[in-house]
Amino acid sequence: MIDELRPEVLVVGAGPVGLFTALCLAKKNVSVRIIDTGVWACTHSYALALHPQTLELLEEFGLRDRVLADAYPVHTVAFFDRAGRRAQTKAGDGTNCLAVIRQDHLENLLETELGKLGIHVDWRHEAATVRPGDERATVTVHKFEKESRGYIVAHTEWVVSKTFEVEPRFVIGADGYNSRVRRTLNAEFPEIGPAQYYAVFEFKSDADLRNEVRVALGPDSTNVLWPLPGGQCRWGFELPNFADPTAEGRESLREAGFGDFPSERSKDRVLMSRGDSGLIVDETHFRVLLADRAPWFTGSIDKISWRIVTRFEHRMAKRYGAGQLWLAGDAAHLTGPAGIQSMNVGLFEGHDLAANISSIVRGNAEPSILGFYNDHWTSVWSRLHGIGEKFHATPTADPWVAGHVDQIAACLPAHGPALTAMAESLGLK
Repeated sequence: MIDELRPEVLVVGAGPVGLFTALCLAKKNVSVRIIDTGVWACTHSYALALHPQTLELLEEFGLRDRVLADAYPVHTVAFFDRAGRRAQTKAGDGTNCLAVIRQDHLENLLETELGKLGIHVDWRHEAATVRPGDERATVTVHKFEKESRGYIVAHTEWVVSKTFEVEPRFVIGADGYNSRVRRTLNAEFPEIGPAQYYAVFEFKSDADLRNEVRVALGPDSTNVLWPLPGGQCRWGFELPNFADPTAEGRESLREAGFGDFPSERSKDRVLMSRGDSGLIVDETHFRVLLADRAPWFTGSIDKISWRIVTRFEHRMAKRYGAGQLWLAGDAAHLTGPAGIQSMNVGLFEGHDLAANISSIVRGNAEPSILGFYNDHWTSVWSRLHGIGEKFHATPTADPWVAGHVDQIAACLPAHGPALTAMAESLGLK
């Protein structure tokens, strides 16, 4: 039994990155506790696919085949314009693929694995304050419960039922956009590029998507058709001229540190937009978008089961951590949706961070090794955001590909050497 008030590591945030980081730590016999402000695991989010190299990572833990059992396998990333197919590249090597899986399935799998090791997520727990110290950090935790109130009209609301302190050697912030850990670090989180809005539609269709994800590129938009398990599919259409004042106002409040706790969890980097966006996601507008950007899509459109306007920001933290406080996943970076990079790369960050911290707490390494963690992942994300060195077309590239280099590079589901190899298959370097 670990001392729950003095674990070696406290993970803040129980999304895929937080859960996987906790699992990596636990497998290395590092005592870990994990908390999340949410009521339960996420039921719907934009992130929906695991990169081929991520499946290789999960194979280390015996999870690859269990993920694939619930996933739709994608073997090809195909690029289109209005006229039809223009280019394609393989997703994986025959052994691994791009695995489309619901986020709650992935989270439930990871949470189950943690449970086998005696570690359970403390849902409805907020890291209210985080204070670094000489040897350990001090985290004030609020536990929330529902309380019935009212006399004439009864209602319930969330209230703090208990407050206590946890003193871990390290705190890992996997707590998303509004990260308390990042704000405690005073790590700047600047925008690298303008925010993108997408109209998203999920529906059942008889379209034969042939185990591929289809990216439809326009002059000012990137649109993606994802196949989903169970005969469903998802279209995401970029809205280059759309702005939602309500959403922008909510973002300003979030940046100032205001949030609602606890909540039904959704991916923090996806802001659910309401108000005037209703007309954007009605079926009529959906068909207009299809006719304009992907007239080659001729599959049926059954009842639309999910429709929403989502907002994606492009941000990168100035640093990944210091002392006892470190970041992974959306707490450190946000990007566009097509390449599903933030979650996937975040899993690798959690794996790396767990290995480093394990070496430190066992006395096999100095804390200074975490500086390499910071430098490496800052470099990776600089490249993914197109800061400094960018991809360019080689003389062998198809002219259409050469004319869409930046759009294509942002859609490739990989990072590091795997990204280089995928880009080179399209004539990019």
